[in-house]
Amino acid sequence: RRAMVKDGYGLDPSAAMSVTGFMYNINATKKLAEIELKEGYEGNRSWHHKYKDSAYVYVGGLHAGLTEGDVVIVFSQFGEIVDVNMVRDKATGKSKGFAFICYEDQRSTILAVDNMNGYQLLKRTLRVDHVEKYKAPKEFDENEVDADGDPKLLEYKATGAEGAGHEVFNVIAGQKQIAEIAGQRRERTSFKAEDEDEAWAKAFEQTIKSDKELAKEKRMKLMMKQEKKELKMVRKEAKKLKKEAKKAKKAAKEAKKFKSKKEKDKKGSKEVASSRQRTGSGKRKSSDSSESSADSSGSEDS
Repeated sequence: RRAMVKDGYGLDPSAAMSVTGFMYNINATKKLAEIELKEGYEGNRSWHHKYKDSAYVYVGGLHAGLTEGDVVIVFSQFGEIVDVNMVRDKATGKSKGFAFICYEDQRSTILAVDNMNGYQLLKRTLRVDHVEKYKAPKEFDENEVDADGDPKLLEYKATGAEGAGHEVFNVIAGQKQIAEIAGQRRERTSFKAEDEDEAWAKAFEQTIKSDKELAKEKRMKLMMKQEKKELKMVRKEAKKLKKEAKKAKKAAKEAKKFKSKKEKDKKGSKEVASSRQRTGSGKRKSSDSSESSADSSGSEDS
């Protein structure tokens, strides 16, 4: 280890940053951040400058229950995440408690390391540090082989913040909703001040449009009311006609009944008259026969 040398600002950052133990210890890394903040180191004087060519950070001490999505939610506050590699057991698929995150902007790694190193998450202390040379996980295609007969090595592809690939966004329903809300906020903040005359004209056009819509709505309501009234009248008339038809039908039935009774009475009276006529002719015949017999007996006596 090189000795720490005093310069015009106090502690020489290059000497301090060469101490490898500082890079693998949470408290030491936090101490570096405090020294940097106190002395005002920035640019190539900062210890972060060594990792300017890497956008990957290491996150250790993760709870076994956390997923890639959970890690993205926590760390995306510092910048857009383009790749997440949570190391898992190949047999069980269980998280081993550490992951590697890649930011779209390398400067986001500085914010992540300074703010999240030593942070307590689910009662576990996180260790967040730069990764100078990230080694992408190797994936092989068992169906294809190379010239030596070994499985073909597949090209590594970044997962993206949503696990669908680099620069593939808003494929999850919840993320779509978040994006819509963010878009509405951007629209509101990017609103340009209008000229007074233009604003007045716009308001006037809106008023006219509103008035036209109100008038149209009023006409529609009036037409509907009129149609409803006419329909009510038609229904009333139909009800009246139905009632009259029922009444006429009843009257026709009564007339038919009366006619049938009349015919029956007429027939009965005819039968009575015929019977009387027959009785009268019988009486006349018997009186005539009596008279004739009386006359014959008188002539005999004489």
